[in-house]
Amino acid sequence: MVLAIFAFLGLLAAGSCFYIAYRVKKKANEFRAEMNSNARPYTGRRDACSKLTKAEASEAIGQPVTSVESHGESSCVYLFRPDEGKRVAVEYTWEGGAMVMKMSHGAMKSISGVETFQAIPSLGDEAYLEPMGSGLMMRKGDVMVHIDMRVGGLDAGAAKAMATTIAGRL
Repeated sequence: MVLAIFAFLGLLAAGSCFYIAYRVKKKANEFRAEMNSNARPYTGRRDACSKLTKAEASEAIGQPVTSVESHGESSCVYLFRPDEGKRVAVEYTWEGGAMVMKMSHGAMKSISGVETFQAIPSLGDEAYLEPMGSGLMMRKGDVMVHIDMRVGGLDAGAAKAMATTIAGRL
């Protein structure tokens, strides 16, 4: 009788281990599927400043852009009203942009406990206005574009106009 009880407890423990392993594997597969969004990889030219010209940036901002600075293939800074130090930085994540966007969005939601990003429909494959209008994140395929609106003091309309032009070139 005692031997039967120990055998039963052993089988129960082994079954529990298999069930826990099954649940962990299932969660890992769900997470992997969520992060791999089947976004098409970008195969075009990786030059950040070629996606939005000085004239197009001026039109979107509503003020003349005085200069454009390239910071490698992933970042471009548009300067306007240099006496006030106004500028807009546009940064590109050429590979893994879908995953970076999901992680950024998820992290902010997890930290704050509420949805702090405002979805922008019909812009790229996915786009969000960041909390307090501090920036705009837009994804098209596997490329994520981040427009930092803080230093330039831009409104959402200007950032959307810039992102629309950029999305058309990705």
